[in-house]
Amino acid sequence: MTYGGFWIRFVAVIIDSFIVGIPIVILAAILGAILGAWTAGSSSNSTTSAAGTGLASLIQLVSFVISVGYFVYFWGRGQTIGMRLFHLRVADANTGAPIGYGRAALRYLGYIVSAVVCYIGLIWAAFDARKQGWHDKIANTVVLHG
Repeated sequence: MTYGGFWIRFVAVIIDSFIVGIPIVILAAILGAILGAWTAGSSSNSTTSAAGTGLASLIQLVSFVISVGYFVYFWGRGQTIGMRLFHLRVADANTGAPIGYGRAALRYLGYIVSAVVCYIGLIWAAFDARKQGWHDKIANTVVLHG
């Protein structure tokens, strides 16, 4: 097996981030325009502030749901769109089989943990013999190239 290296995985994640981010930016712009129209007639700053805070929270929630949905769905099937461009796939570390949606969700949770600690868990893949980040170790997965 040939493991997917750190830099090729990094570029694939950047591509996936654009794929996930574009709909989120469009949604935020639409909701922002709706909020602007809704609060334009309001003379109260507290109403505008509360609505803005609520809108920001809604956008963050929707962003999180879109991100989780995208990665869990595509990892569960074997590869994200960014990974497909570089012939990478997520597989079980022992068998090389697809991981399914449950382990993809566990991998995403591990991805969050890996990123929260100053990205050390993600950078770990650059130095690991099997190119596994902490999220891969948590879910017992590897990224294969080819």
